[in-house]
Amino acid sequence: MKGLLKNNLYATLSNAKVFSGFMILLGIFVVAVISQPLQIGYVMIGIIGFSANALAVTKNECISKWGKYKLTLPVKRIDIVKSLFLNQIIWLLVGTFFVGIEISLSWLFHGCPFDQAIDVLTMFALGISISLFTGAVFFPLFYIGGEEKSEVLLIISVLCATGVDFAIVSVVNDLLKPGIASIVCGALILILCSLLAFALSYPLTAKIFKKKEY
Repeated sequence: MKGLLKNNLYATLSNAKVFSGFMILLGIFVVAVISQPLQIGYVMIGIIGFSANALAVTKNECISKWGKYKLTLPVKRIDIVKSLFLNQIIWLLVGTFFVGIEISLSWLFHGCPFDQAIDVLTMFALGISISLFTGAVFFPLFYIGGEEKSEVLLIISVLCATGVDFAIVSVVNDLLKPGIASIVCGALILILCSLLAFALSYPLTAKIFKKKEY
């Protein structure tokens, strides 16, 4: 299991290094200027981007045939699936860390980058939620649709995740009165719903992969 996770981490690392360089340069620019839209964009790009890089590693497995080779190793299929889910969580945390540093620096130099300090919570919750929903949709589709379709499946997953999150936000806004309590409640609902979807996706993906033949 540890070997599988290390392999996924190293496979993601090359793309993550390039993306990290981009995020550092963009972060310097976003910190230097005062722009709320740029701050929101940076949060979304950083959290979702690193998570998407982790999902994109599945395409590399298809090209290198590593995905099929793993089946010949003394590992269980459920461990292969688990390593992919854990890999996404790790890179999601990396993205959150990057964004946290940028927001902290911007706050230090210019003050709160949002209308209210509590809005930061909403941005983080939305980015994390979209990332988790994307993984929850992508992994089952990946083993159903096939490795060669991973790129389009990733796009579909991101769009589905974004749609689900905005639907949740719309429902929460309609049901709850405006205020700090509603913002915190909405953020918790986003995180909890996405975590639940991600957790349920794991056994579903494992079941699909277990029945898949090569």
